[in-house]
Amino acid sequence: MLLPRHGVPMISGNIMVKVGNVDNPEGSTGLAHMFEHMAFKGTDVIGSRDYPAEAAVLDSLAEMGERLAAARRAEGDSVSAESAALEEEVRALEQRANALNEPMAFPQTYDRYTFDFNAYTDTDVTAYTATLPANNLEVWMLMESERIKHPVFREFYSELDVVQEERRSRTEDDPEAMARELLKSLAFTKHPYRFPVIGYMKDLRTLTPRMLRRFHARYYVPGNMVGVLVGDFDPDRARTLIEAYFGNIPAGAKPPGVAVSEPAPTAIRRGTHHQGGERRLLMAFPGFGPDDPLLPEASLLAGVLARDRTSRLQQRLDLQEGVARSIWASANDGCQRYPSMFLITVDVMDGHTNQEAEKIVWEVLADVVAEPVTVAKLDEMRAAYRKDFLFSLQKNKDLADLLASFQVTGGDWRRSYTRFDGYDQVTPQDITELAASLFQPDKATIVYLEPELEAGAEVEDGGRP
Repeated sequence: MLLPRHGVPMISGNIMVKVGNVDNPEGSTGLAHMFEHMAFKGTDVIGSRDYPAEAAVLDSLAEMGERLAAARRAEGDSVSAESAALEEEVRALEQRANALNEPMAFPQTYDRYTFDFNAYTDTDVTAYTATLPANNLEVWMLMESERIKHPVFREFYSELDVVQEERRSRTEDDPEAMARELLKSLAFTKHPYRFPVIGYMKDLRTLTPRMLRRFHARYYVPGNMVGVLVGDFDPDRARTLIEAYFGNIPAGAKPPGVAVSEPAPTAIRRGTHHQGGERRLLMAFPGFGPDDPLLPEASLLAGVLARDRTSRLQQRLDLQEGVARSIWASANDGCQRYPSMFLITVDVMDGHTNQEAEKIVWEVLADVVAEPVTVAKLDEMRAAYRKDFLFSLQKNKDLADLLASFQVTGGDWRRSYTRFDGYDQVTPQDITELAASLFQPDKATIVYLEPELEAGAEVEDGGRP
């Protein structure tokens, strides 16, 4: 997609791939995120001193990596003498390969021609972003096409160490992240939305370079990617460059989506995670996918509950009771391709309990049914959402991400704004009916984040009063 915006000589580009952690098979969680890391390691030209020699070593490394992964799967949580010896051989081969390459060549080259470049992986997509001066458009074409067509997965095991440390620091050492991980594992019993984007440590230990090669061949095909340019460029020249740099990428087979459907819950699910010193309440109900006709109602319902200080949960939990310092609600927990969770989170103030906060939340959810939202409040919410949308159009980078996201996950970038047509049709009665059907105890998944237990302390029952 090409969107010229003249005035400032800058361009933002976004290559978005319809692959995220939801697409990782069980046992290889974190693979999509690992691939994103490796996409900055260069190509057969960018970063190699002697590619034929390097490729031979990397092939040997890939073979040894399969043996190491098999040994690690067999040993479980322990470390066997076999896997320790194989890891030494893997590290030695990686050092041999590193003598034949410059793994920082790709980011160092890109850095000279851009204002910024980055990438991210989430549950549903992976995106590669860059903002650069307008006269460097061809640099973007070259760099992005090269890493799509000819990636070389250098320093795989060194980077795997980085990702494992990222899991430790950003997830295992983060009480809120661990509570979210527990919530998803309880809310989803079949669907891969239950897996964390960073992956489980046991799976990260057994990822291999060959997995990345198969992943690249399966998902990084033209029919599964969208490219967006926004900024100061000539569309005709951009099309010529796109054809020159991307036109020879083999079409490949479009990968299938996730075929598993999540069964409807039939009873309340509960869990408690003890870590750190704070309390947080997490409540989830079955969420709404991008094509669900109830998504507009659900989005407005989330705003009625917790968008700002006039919202009902904010009013009751914060302003009236002083039980919470932060409340958040989402109709789909930010997921874009499949039905996810209608999520409510409450950061509980010192001196109050999760049980106390949960009791108040259930009361507010019942009040949404007993005391219907007004037309004026819905109009206020509709206006607020449109304002947020218009605000997101200011920066080329944000606009490129918005267009790519809706094109990749919904099949049509126009849905980025036509979704508001659905918002306009929502009535107070629609909100009441949705709340009445959704906020049922047997549909709820509830997790308490509680302070870390002292040595010898017993876990208390986290049942709802």
